[in-house]
Amino acid sequence: MDHRQLQSFVVLAEVLHFGKAALQLNIAQPALSQQIKALEQSLGIPLFTRDKRHVALTFEGQQLVEEARTAITHYERFLENARSLRQGHKGQLKISYVGSSILDPALALLINGYRRQKPDIEIVIEEHNVHEQLTLLLNYQLDIALVRSPVPRFAELEYLDIATRPLIAVLPRDHPAGSGQKIALSSLSGSPFLIQKDPPGVGLGWSAINACQQAGFVPQKIQFTQDVSAAIGLVSMGMGVTLVPETQRSMMISDVNYCFLTDPGATTTLTLSWQRHLKNKALADFMVYARELTKPV
Repeated sequence: MDHRQLQSFVVLAEVLHFGKAALQLNIAQPALSQQIKALEQSLGIPLFTRDKRHVALTFEGQQLVEEARTAITHYERFLENARSLRQGHKGQLKISYVGSSILDPALALLINGYRRQKPDIEIVIEEHNVHEQLTLLLNYQLDIALVRSPVPRFAELEYLDIATRPLIAVLPRDHPAGSGQKIALSSLSGSPFLIQKDPPGVGLGWSAINACQQAGFVPQKIQFTQDVSAAIGLVSMGMGVTLVPETQRSMMISDVNYCFLTDPGATTTLTLSWQRHLKNKALADFMVYARELTKPV
């Protein structure tokens, strides 16, 4: 049994004339007769009584014709959904982000802009650290990872930098260097540092350590934290200082000062990563949009 046999059954049931049904289906009358016969043999029951002048539905045919219409509708909807998925009009994108990126306007700009362009694409967003994101990406369990550079470079993946932000210092309210709005990072060389725990040479943690090295010192005392929010919270308790993306200034935590740095190399970059050869039209469209959005003016 196939959908053409069901379509022939439904059309013949409506017009009850082999010639008219064949014309409507755009097939030869013998081909229509063969399809009806094959369907009846497949089901093991007669669907029509016919002689040279009359065609009529059997009792069995009357019971099945409505279900045949429903089956055809489901089949056509199946084909339409497959076509929409193939063309990228429908589908799902699973996007992951590092926690420190959630306040960056670049993320909201990307997601909201793409949603306006492709409202039928379901977007699933999850938070994972850098290591988890890259593992999930390489195992095809993510479509896009939003991480902080530097990150390991894999041949299977592609990368696109979407936003570079200054790092700023977060100091306890009574820290002596916090009297100015802009300070040199070297003025914090004697302070304990609270730094996000990323793999060596990776992400925001490495960007903070690298910024200190460029400023001429290595923090003598480092306490690693799971995320930026925890680091800022510990700063408010007087446990040390931290470096965070400038976008984190919107976090209203008492007993801290946010200070810009005079050091031009103290920056952090958000990077998109995705599977190089993944055949996903929605993903391809998203990356076209991301490249256009981040293209230099």
